Amino acid sequence: MAGQRKSYDIKGTSQYSRMQDYSSYQPSALGTFSISEDGDFINCNKAKIPTLLDYKLPLNLDEGYNGTEGKDKARETTFPQWEKGLKWIHGSKEGYGSVSSVDIIASRGILKDIGYTNHNQYNNPWKFEACKFKGKVYLRKVDEEEDENEWCIRNSYWGKKFEEYLIQQETGTKATYRMLKGKIGKKTVLLSAEVDAISSDGKYMEIKTCFANKIGVKVPQAWWQSHLGKVETLYYGLKTRQGMVYDKPTEISMAVALTKYVKKDTANEMIGFTGDVLDWLYGALPDKDETWILEYTGGRQIFLRSTGEKFLPNWYLQFIEGKKEEELVKQVEALTLSHPVN
Repeated sequence: MAGQRKSYDIKGTSQYSRMQDYSSYQPSALGTFSISEDGDFINCNKAKIPTLLDYKLPLNLDEGYNGTEGKDKARETTFPQWEKGLKWIHGSKEGYGSVSSVDIIASRGILKDIGYTNHNQYNNPWKFEACKFKGKVYLRKVDEEEDENEWCIRNSYWGKKFEEYLIQQETGTKATYRMLKGKIGKKTVLLSAEVDAISSDGKYMEIKTCFANKIGVKVPQAWWQSHLGKVETLYYGLKTRQGMVYDKPTEISMAVALTKYVKKDTANEMIGFTGDVLDWLYGALPDKDETWILEYTGGRQIFLRSTGEKFLPNWYLQFIEGKKEEELVKQVEALTLSHPVN
């Protein structure tokens, strides 16, 4: 019923730090998929991970920036169509076979925002849509226009421009994702996590830009994001206020980030908080195809409210409704992985 409301009271951070050790989260990589330049799902479990390009310093991140066009570039992969993760589930036996033991299905970015709630010095709000159906909670971002100032838009553009200079995507591909499964708190989570690049020695990398005097502030959140996505190296382009990168990017291994920038209690608190929120959400949602808004607006509470609207796409409902699990596994085993069902 639309209008129902529930809330989660945020505890003291020390309580969360005792709930789960960050190192116990060891997700398994199950497969990959890519998004084409037109936004289509491609390369189910055969996606090529982007590599690093040769580049020549300095890099002008402001090149091509033009107000609204810059905002479009900054947003073009901010809200990937969430159904692509469902397409991966639908299109391979690794996908559906893995879901039988999963409680939560979400993107890495959603869990990053939830886990960093208590450490965001600006109390930035977040809002997601949620649904529990057949014992599994689905989470997706709310695709709505953000009220950003010109400086924020420009900095987002610079981040995408930096990636363009450094990353070699497969022809026709806009973004590549890994599907990961791991335990957070009491729940098993299936994550889609965008892969920025892989180094020549096989290490997964998170590509970022940062002002030199802000790196100590930025690394903790980047560490948490990368820990969720099983990334091994942070790769920072240190930019000026004019959007120029003059020096070779700074590499920070996850181990160094943890010893120099992130306290162990903070790392434990982020995963403990995420697990506790997911456990509460799992119990709070009714098991039906209905959209609920999960929202943090600042302060010490997280709110959940029903909308009465449907959540899951019809093609996915048709896929899972009225069939036994073993029948579905047989169905996806018969699919041609290079041409998943549209």
